[in-house]
Amino acid sequence: MSWIPRIVAAWEKVSSSSKLLSRIYSRPYKGVIENEIRLAGINSNDTVLNIGCGAVPFTALYLAQLADCMVYALDLDPVAAGHALKCVRKAGLEDRITVLHADGCIEFEPHFTVSIVALQAAPKAKILRALNKTASPGSRFIFRMPSLPYKNHYDSLHTGHLPRAETYQPMRTFDRSVLYQKAV
Repeated sequence: MSWIPRIVAAWEKVSSSSKLLSRIYSRPYKGVIENEIRLAGINSNDTVLNIGCGAVPFTALYLAQLADCMVYALDLDPVAAGHALKCVRKAGLEDRITVLHADGCIEFEPHFTVSIVALQAAPKAKILRALNKTASPGSRFIFRMPSLPYKNHYDSLHTGHLPRAETYQPMRTFDRSVLYQKAV
């Protein structure tokens, strides 16, 4: 892993201790999540698996607030998962978000209809294989893809299959979210 994801992870851990810093850190991602909600048609009937939630689980928080859905937010780093749980509690969303210390490359037991895979989650091809084994037919998978200047800092997804759809993202490190769907 390059130095950029490590710096971001450290900053998230610092930010997670303050509600104000968490809000400031999360603010630019609100539009990203709104784009992804539209991209996958996420609504209150969905259960979303957020792989790579980080210490400030902004994806899970915005999904619970904007789409009124249930979310499993997981992170491989136990410290990040612990900070994420504290953020969820501070937001009062424990009834909608379950935080887990887990590996997104391993088949996931609870039922989910949508998965959003964070930019820093890796290896994305292995995560996609695990999602395809675990998910029900018709489930949707969103992957955040690194922008060209950051392609050497983050894992990208190379499947040989074109995504079902994609949306532009106004972020420096990732410029699009791509959607795959498990065959019905």
